[in-house]
Amino acid sequence: MISKQLLAGTVEIDITPPVGSGFDGYSARQGKSLGVHDPLLAQLLLLRAGDDQVVLISLDLLGVSLAFTQQVRDGIKQAIGVPARCTMVACSHTHSGAGGFLPPHPGISTNQDLDLQHWVAEHLIGAAIWAEQRLQKAQLGLGRGSLEGIGLNRNDPEKGPVDKEAVVLLVQDEGGKPLAVMMNYGCHPTVLGYQNRFFSADYPGAARSTLRQIYPDTIFLYTNGASGDVSTRFTRRDQSFEEVGRMGRLLASETLRLMQTIKTQTTSKLSGKVSPVELRFRSFPSPQIAQRDLERLQAELEALKIAQGEHGEIRKAITRVEGAAGQVLLAKELAGRSLSESQLQLLEIGELSLVGVPGEPFTRTVLEIKNQSPNPNIAVVSYANDYQGYFPDALSIKEGDYEALISPYGADVADGLRQAVLHLLQGSHVKI
Repeated sequence: MISKQLLAGTVEIDITPPVGSGFDGYSARQGKSLGVHDPLLAQLLLLRAGDDQVVLISLDLLGVSLAFTQQVRDGIKQAIGVPARCTMVACSHTHSGAGGFLPPHPGISTNQDLDLQHWVAEHLIGAAIWAEQRLQKAQLGLGRGSLEGIGLNRNDPEKGPVDKEAVVLLVQDEGGKPLAVMMNYGCHPTVLGYQNRFFSADYPGAARSTLRQIYPDTIFLYTNGASGDVSTRFTRRDQSFEEVGRMGRLLASETLRLMQTIKTQTTSKLSGKVSPVELRFRSFPSPQIAQRDLERLQAELEALKIAQGEHGEIRKAITRVEGAAGQVLLAKELAGRSLSESQLQLLEIGELSLVGVPGEPFTRTVLEIKNQSPNPNIAVVSYANDYQGYFPDALSIKEGDYEALISPYGADVADGLRQAVLHLLQGSHVKI
C-alpha cells in the first residue's frame, strides 16, 4: 500500500442571520431575536490524501434537513470534487441558533426559511473552495478523555447513564502548529433558556472562544454525541451568559489537555459512506386517551407545585406535561403513516470512525455502539445531515420520559439504529 501525504485546509465563516430573525428550539420562546451575543459560526475542514478526500462541516444550528445537506454536498462536489458520501454536515444543536432549517417533523412546529438555507449553503460551498486554496501538508492525531461537570442524564441525574467521553481530532501543519481541532462530546447546548432572545452558540461557542485565546489561528469544530437524554439541567448554576462561559471553559480545558498528549502522523486513511435507514413510527393511543394522559400529568404537576416540591422534580414534571401534549398532536398527525426515511453516514479519518446519526440518540444506544464497534476509536455525531427527532430506548419509553413521549418512534428504534450503525462499521473496518 502506497502512503499518501495528508493535506488539510480549513475555514470558518459567520452564518448569523439578521437581528429580528427567529429561532429554532424552545416551543415556549416568544418573539424574534433581539441581538447577537456571540455570532453563529460554521467551520469547514477539508482533508485530502491522494485521490481520497472528506469534508466535515460543523454548524451553530439546532439541526438541518437532508435536503439542505444534499444541496451542500452537491455544490461541494461540483466545486472541488468531493464525493457527496464524503461530506458530513453536523449541527451543535444550540437552542439559541437561527430558525428556518428544521425539516417538517411529527409533533414539532417548523417553519423552513428556504432563502436563508440557500444563503448558508452557498457560503458553505464557497468555504469549501476557499479551503481547497488553503490546502497544505498536515498531520493527524486522535485523543480520548473524560469530561465532568457539563452533562448529566436529564431524567435521572443520579443513576441515569451519561457518556463522559470527549474525543479530540487534531490536525497540525508540518511544523506541529494546530490547524484545526474537532471536539466530540454529548450534551444538549441548553445553558441558555427559552427566555433568551439573543443569538448564541451556547457552551460550544464559549469553548471555542476560550481555546482561540491560546490558539488564535486554529479553527475549532464542535460535534455533539450522546445527547438525546443528556443536558445541563442539573449541572448549570443558572441560565446566564456567564454560566455559558463557565461551561465552555470546562470543555475547553479537557480539549486543551488532550491536544498536548496527541501523537500525529503524516499519512491518513480517508473515506466516506452513507446508508439509508427506515425509522418506523410506534402505535399511538387514541386522541381521547392521549388527552386523558395529558390531564393526569398536568394534575400531578400542579400538586407538586402546591407541595413546593424540589426544583428538579418540578422541571421533570413540566417536561412530561410537554411530552404528553406532544403525544396528543402525534396521535392525530401520524394517522395512516408508518415510517420516516433518512440516512446514516460513516467518515473514516485516520484511525477515527466518525458515525453521523440524523437526530438525537440516547446514551445507552451510543455506549452500546462504542462497546460493540469493531474500531475502538469511534465517535458518534448526533444531528448529522438531517433531523428526525428523538430516538428513545426501550427503558425511556417504559418510564414515560419527555423525550419518549414527544418521539414518534417505538421501543425498537434505538436497537434498530444500533444494528444499522454496527453493520455500517463492520462493512468498512478491515483487520490487517
